[in-house]
Amino acid sequence: MENFSLFTPLILVFLGFVILAVFKSVAIVPQSEEYVVERFGKYRQTLHAGINLLVPFLDRIEHKIAILERQLDAFEISVITRDNVEIELETTVFYRVVDAAKSVYRIKDVPLALRTTAESIIRSAAGKLELDDIQSSRQLMNEEILKNLREASEVWGLEITRSEITDVRVDESTKQAQRQQLNAERERRATVARA
Repeated sequence: MENFSLFTPLILVFLGFVILAVFKSVAIVPQSEEYVVERFGKYRQTLHAGINLLVPFLDRIEHKIAILERQLDAFEISVITRDNVEIELETTVFYRVVDAAKSVYRIKDVPLALRTTAESIIRSAAGKLELDDIQSSRQLMNEEILKNLREASEVWGLEITRSEITDVRVDESTKQAQRQQLNAERERRATVARA
């Protein structure tokens, strides 16, 4: 009987260790996330939604990545058009993570990288067009920006779902010049109609 009382603490410690090992070997990943697992500081695997098994005490969940679609805050970009008019384009970008490991190990600040890349692509696209073209063919420009942004962001494990130019702003002097041009065009049409 005395031997049994000696083993009781050892049995309790062993049972505690077994329970801890079982607890550390199971990871339940929510539907809207993916977990990045490392072993000894090196990437091991990406866990997807549901119940996943790990090697206890060796595998560690280092990053929990939300895979829901996200939106960058709207930002303004100063652009010079082909006809040398400076305008402000208000833009927003929607994206989601499709490869959690790449989004962790290939880029540090995803929103900043996307914004910088989007600014460059938008400046390039808007620089090819004249002011009137930008205002009338915004949808075509959005499609070109989306295509180029998708290609640039694949390396980071991201999918760009939408890119929108939400507003085109011109300064007051440009607006005045546009009004004068519009009035002159109306006057010319009126003259032709009278003749």
